[in-house]
Amino acid sequence: MTSYTDLKKIFIAFSMLAISQFTGALDMSQTKIATAYYKALYSGDHDLVQKVASPDMVFEDPSAPAEFEIPPVINNLEDFLSFMKANLQGEVMVTIKDSFVSNDRVILMVEVKGMLPASSVGLKGSMVRYETSGVTVLHVVNGKVIRHTDFMDYPGLTKSFKPINQ
Repeated sequence: MTSYTDLKKIFIAFSMLAISQFTGALDMSQTKIATAYYKALYSGDHDLVQKVASPDMVFEDPSAPAEFEIPPVINNLEDFLSFMKANLQGEVMVTIKDSFVSNDRVILMVEVKGMLPASSVGLKGSMVRYETSGVTVLHVVNGKVIRHTDFMDYPGLTKSFKPINQ
């Protein structure tokens, strides 16, 4: 016969299992939202970005040097997408190398490669190739990205500029 103490232990074990299953599902959904947002942002699919980000989303890049002319903070999604549209010209490929969830934040370790007009980085010629890596922290609440914080390897980015002979 099962004692009250045994039943209590079984109940606690099942409760812990249920909580871990729920937490895993929550992490997976946060990761999916963050990944969809990030890939859509860099592919120019701003309709999808608007579906998974809050209109009052805040963007910040405290690691950006002044010469890159990236505002340290942009306080709403519309202004951020306008900034991206104006400044992300050329070909871009993003790879999410790793990710994890910490409470309501999704941390993405990313690699960004692409081409952009040489004039946009103060170089001569028509286009330059570049690549860099970084960490993006996306704060996801109630299924929406409410904050996007970048920490990119700007010295590595600057060193990676290679003119494309056309």
